[in-house]
Amino acid sequence: MRHIGPASLLSPFTLFVLTAPLTLAISTASADDHGNPGEPRARDLLSEAFDNRYGANVTANIDLILRNASGQARVRKFRAASKKIDGRTHSIGRLVWPEYLRGMTILTIEAHERSHDAFVYLPSLQKVRRINTSQRGDAFLGSDVTYEDLERRRVDEYEPVSLTASDNGEPTWTIGAKPLVDFSYDRVEFVVAAADHAILESRYYKRNSDDPYRVITTDRSDMVEQGGYVLPTRMVVRNSMRGTSTEVLFRDLVVGPNIDDKLFSVSTLERRRSLPGERP
Repeated sequence: MRHIGPASLLSPFTLFVLTAPLTLAISTASADDHGNPGEPRARDLLSEAFDNRYGANVTANIDLILRNASGQARVRKFRAASKKIDGRTHSIGRLVWPEYLRGMTILTIEAHERSHDAFVYLPSLQKVRRINTSQRGDAFLGSDVTYEDLERRRVDEYEPVSLTASDNGEPTWTIGAKPLVDFSYDRVEFVVAAADHAILESRYYKRNSDDPYRVITTDRSDMVEQGGYVLPTRMVVRNSMRGTSTEVLFRDLVVGPNIDDKLFSVSTLERRRSLPGERP
């Protein structure tokens, strides 16, 4: 694993997505703008971006640092694993802190054209319950991260409406899109690095608003290259409506680990089976 600095953006990798019901409006940018021949299409850029961001099998320890409007912080820590099985993303995460939530485990299995399958193990009840994933815009563990943020993104869920050359300390594309599925926002802008398709910023807008109500940013210095993927190790989510923010830290990130398919099952929850790399 190595950290990616601005000077090392030479190899093509992959990241994000877009679309709208009106005429597709893509602004022109010369080949010299980003040093790439021709004008890339928004859909192709988004497909590359999503493949990079969601295509890898990974394990990690994840910290959520929740800050309220006064700056007071709360912390949530969990161990997580994700794997694509038969083209569908399977994810499992177990809380390890705070102590009163320790052992709570969430299993999500991607489903096409319907709500995802999701189950939670509640240690206080020693029971597994099926949970409703239809409210995708709800806060995850009281943070500014939503369940939508945790799901795999697909190109066919968006309609691109704009593509402009931009600069976020390096050459980037800003892709505007309208969701075609029931997301909690009316439109979104993804800022995608021209060199490797890493998503540097995502801006979410409510209907008839010119200002984003939620912004997710990742600094280039907080990205790593591993196994042919460029992934964030730190993200900051800011919610202007709530006046709150959440810092997301990915520690001990491993790309391409050997994960047993059977880990992603209800029986894993019932038997409290250890996750890869989980400490007792």
